[in-house]
Amino acid sequence: MRRIGVLGVLLCLFGWGVAQSTLTGKVLQISEQGDTMAVANAAVQWLHTGIGAHTSVDGKFTLDRTKTDTLVISFPTFVPDTVVIPRGQNYITVFLTTAHNLNEVSIVARDGSYISVQPILTQIIGTEGLRRAACCNLAESFESSVAIDSEFPDAVSGARQISMLGLAGTYSQILLENVPYIRLLSHQFGLGFVPGSWMESISLSKGTSSVVNGFEAITGQINIDYKKPESNLERFFMNFYANSMGKGELAMNTRIPVGKDEKVSTNFLVFLADQFLKMDMNHDGFMDVPRSRQVNVMNRWDYKAPIVEGRTMIDFVWDNRFGGQMGFTPNGAMPAVLTYGFTADNKRVDFITKNGFLLNGEHESIGTIVSYTGHWLTSSYGLGGFYDGSQHSVYANAMYSNKFGASERHKLTAGGSLQFDCLNELYEDRADLFYLDRPHHHDLIPGVFAEYAYIIDPKLVVMAGMRLDYNMVRDKSHYSIWTNDNQLFWTPRVHVKWQATKDLSLRASAGKGYRNAHFFAENQSLMLSSRTLHFDGPDKPEEAWNAGASAVWQFNMPGGKASLAVDYFYTYFVQQMIVDLDENVHAVHYYALNGEYNGYHNRSRSHSAQIELTLKPLQRFEILLAYRYNDVRYMRNGVMRQKDMMSPHKALINLNYSTPYDKWKFNINCQVFGPMPLPNTQSNPEPYRRPDVSKPYCLLNAQITKKFRRWEIYAGGENLLNVKQKDPIVQAENPFGEYFDATMVYMPITGIMGYVGVRVILK
Repeated sequence: MRRIGVLGVLLCLFGWGVAQSTLTGKVLQISEQGDTMAVANAAVQWLHTGIGAHTSVDGKFTLDRTKTDTLVISFPTFVPDTVVIPRGQNYITVFLTTAHNLNEVSIVARDGSYISVQPILTQIIGTEGLRRAACCNLAESFESSVAIDSEFPDAVSGARQISMLGLAGTYSQILLENVPYIRLLSHQFGLGFVPGSWMESISLSKGTSSVVNGFEAITGQINIDYKKPESNLERFFMNFYANSMGKGELAMNTRIPVGKDEKVSTNFLVFLADQFLKMDMNHDGFMDVPRSRQVNVMNRWDYKAPIVEGRTMIDFVWDNRFGGQMGFTPNGAMPAVLTYGFTADNKRVDFITKNGFLLNGEHESIGTIVSYTGHWLTSSYGLGGFYDGSQHSVYANAMYSNKFGASERHKLTAGGSLQFDCLNELYEDRADLFYLDRPHHHDLIPGVFAEYAYIIDPKLVVMAGMRLDYNMVRDKSHYSIWTNDNQLFWTPRVHVKWQATKDLSLRASAGKGYRNAHFFAENQSLMLSSRTLHFDGPDKPEEAWNAGASAVWQFNMPGGKASLAVDYFYTYFVQQMIVDLDENVHAVHYYALNGEYNGYHNRSRSHSAQIELTLKPLQRFEILLAYRYNDVRYMRNGVMRQKDMMSPHKALINLNYSTPYDKWKFNINCQVFGPMPLPNTQSNPEPYRRPDVSKPYCLLNAQITKKFRRWEIYAGGENLLNVKQKDPIVQAENPFGEYFDATMVYMPITGIMGYVGVRVILK
């Protein structure tokens, strides 16, 4: 053990290495006419290493040999290939097969994260990148990405939400294998319904995405890929995790081939979690994290035939939690002293089936997607606050794809979709005598789309698309009769990628997006305060334009390919629903920000810029340095004011080192958050005021992993600098008072947290 540590230090300090032989080769394809053609810009990489290259215009590449003998070759329009190269072989020719399935891109997970070669700027976080931290769920999977902020919207419920380009996560489309997934009732707790150990990779794209997936992506798209039975090499996987906050988790999955030809395969995934301790580390009388239990099970079937292939999965989630003051126990005996409590019970069922049919060989295909989501949420807040919601959503998508022209440089994808949401809501706040019964709120949105991609040459790709969706809304609330709010959504989008040189990629995008806002489903944390609700007008569909540009430059270093990525995105809202906490410290005002108000033209916009540098000074040693700046403002009373509870400045330092054969892995992650504006509380009495601007702070996490033949053990710590917000809950000593507010969270509320875990992997 001491020798390994000394060796690691010496390598880091002096950069010692050994001379290695090289592997050269060529990546080719065979056209329909039988001609052999080079594949330019294909990604070639040694499996489980950071050593790779891209093929030249004539399909050639050169790589240094490593201890690994397995080579992975991938390109968006071809089926990825994995080849084992014997030690004595120094040259190889690889023939790729044109991809005929209906997935946008087939990705082979690599170490850490990397930028995809597709036209849309996309960062891929692979399996190894997810394991660099004990990411228990989707919300905790972005520690090594500066583009995503993961936040606690309140200090009681334990929910986590994300933001991208400085805007709330509701403006980012979250998909499960290209199917809409986190929507409506799942906005509050849904990120915790995606276990980290189930995920094979996460594709993170900024700006407007493909029109094939819908009209909702305004600031970006997050696509989750679960482990698949036909491609997953793990015959059995188990992960056990426990932390010092009293939380334990158990995740398992198994792959089962059906039949000798393995054309049909299935896997079962199970996730169990229990927060079994009450803790109050800041001594404010409230639980720092709620007591919670979760059961999540999934079964999926993948099947493949000569002209048909598909995937079907069904998932059930039960998540039950309660929080509040330390003496609160749901459904228990009435305590001697009145206590403040919070409860939430989530039950969710998902059914998804995707099928593809080949026409005319590999040039034409038809794909279908059908999904159903049923979600039931019952929650309570304090003494007289109740929220009950039920959601039934159906999504259907049928598309036709055709590749044509010389060398298949033209691709057309066209089809139609249908999104139906039935949302039933009942909210009651007895303290404020507020009652809302909103049964059978219906959103029925049929749409058509077309997308055309033109590969002008191997270096230049243009992809343009258009959607037309008819938004039909039916609402019957306690205050109104059936109302119509129909609107035609037209969604143009264009993406351009230019491979300026072998190592320099330039991208640009522009387009439009829409979404229907739902206040109660998306802002449940606001119920954990004494603020009264004021609806200054009806809900209106949100509409925004987004444009951006990026540059990615790759260069060689002793440890492999390094990269420098720079991007900028601008978002302008034509219409936006605003949650205003500054109009009155005792109230929440909700209104549409559009048109003229008090003689001023209301508007809202966001500027976001990011720079990310990945260095590989030594083999198996990676350094990630990143910085992002968000300037998000909206107009109120004629003044463009900065968005509250969002830090404009964020920096990231990520260090990763592994010994040969990944026997030991060391990961250090440091996130630095700049000051952020806070809601105005100056009208409160002095003890219940908060500063106008928060202080900057740093989050430091670290993890060590020891790998054995069939299992590995890991240990780590989060928030190692013990950064804590002193008073996250306003008037915590009297939660039934007029100044109580649990939504003023701008820093961590728990201190140092340690954890250990064991993974068992049978292949």
